[in-house]
Amino acid sequence: MRNRNTRAVTRLAATPVVLAGLLFAVPATAKAPVIEIGGPGGLPAPSCDGTPANDRGKPKGLGRCSVLTRTTVYPVKDGAALNPTTVPKDSKLVAITLRLGVLKDSKRCIRYKRVKGKRVCAEYDVFNEKSYFDKTFGSGSKVRIAILRDVKKPKGSKAIILKKTVFLGPEIRLEKWFGRTVSLPLNSPITVAKGDVVGLSIPTYAPILPIQATDNGDRWRASRPPSGFKPVDPATGKVVTIDPATKKRPDPCAAKWGVIFVQSAITTSGPTTDFRCRYPGTPTFQFTLIPIPT
Repeated sequence: MRNRNTRAVTRLAATPVVLAGLLFAVPATAKAPVIEIGGPGGLPAPSCDGTPANDRGKPKGLGRCSVLTRTTVYPVKDGAALNPTTVPKDSKLVAITLRLGVLKDSKRCIRYKRVKGKRVCAEYDVFNEKSYFDKTFGSGSKVRIAILRDVKKPKGSKAIILKKTVFLGPEIRLEKWFGRTVSLPLNSPITVAKGDVVGLSIPTYAPILPIQATDNGDRWRASRPPSGFKPVDPATGKVVTIDPATKKRPDPCAAKWGVIFVQSAITTSGPTTDFRCRYPGTPTFQFTLIPIPT
């Protein structure tokens, strides 16, 4: 999801911050051999750094701040790795690692004047970035771990990728870790089966997309809205019949402005969802598994 009013190039620390005992407790099984799924080449820098007025540089579009909003996602290609968050063997999922961008509000003076001999600000550059996302997509940056399982397509159906949500974790608030790489051990390990896909459902918004200066072939999939969905412009709350970018009917898988109309975050376990929509890049998250002995 792109915020059209932001541009950023991020520089984040590469060392994860492990927060055992803060929100989560380290499982007793954490000493066993582990498997990391997702981010096989390391987690790339997210595209947002909260820089004021960061949409005014050149060339336009390079390094623009990209944020995932109200959708459920999983990567399908990361470098040479295909389906990098697919579970290789029956396991316990014990931790999540995220590399987060920065969203914030700021105010800086861009023009001064003299008043009675004193230098005072005559004009401010107000950069209401985080408050925009809070107002438009829901208060607070949040994610939920989603365990997805393949569902056989109906006979004769085309271009659909069906997955059932077999588990949906509690909400994890992200703001306190903006700008950091953080590893969060889970209080209760999640049992996952070989072939399950681990993704994230985002009920509000999350700055976990990398800078996309060039298309390197990496891809991620997003949940498609259910049948009968009516796209709504989040800025006005009104149903949209014409996409302002393409001047056509909104495309549920549009990669430009139209993508903000597709709000399809999975909110309960059990439903079968279509993941036909595919986009460039790969989200900046990975998971830690402990294989179940056979």
